[in-house]
Amino acid sequence: MDNFSFSPRFLQDLAEWEATASLRERAALDQVLAAIVTNPALPGRVPSFYDPLVPSYLYRAGQLLIHYRPEATEVVFLNLFFTRK
Repeated sequence: MDNFSFSPRFLQDLAEWEATASLRERAALDQVLAAIVTNPALPGRVPSFYDPLVPSYLYRAGQLLIHYRPEATEVVFLNLFFTRK
């Protein structure tokens, strides 16, 4: 799967996180997002149980927790959880 989109909430979380993230942390997040888009069934993911009718998953990448939902033609990134300073 090569298509992806971001929910408005993910974009808000991302903007807040990027304000304090280093270039290395940003590059690491880009790599993880690309890995999820390439393989939404990435080992290490866990079901979120947010909505059993529309499965979504959580994936931990260092201090970040990425909430995403694979759909038929794309991966939708829903939330980005992190410790706020």
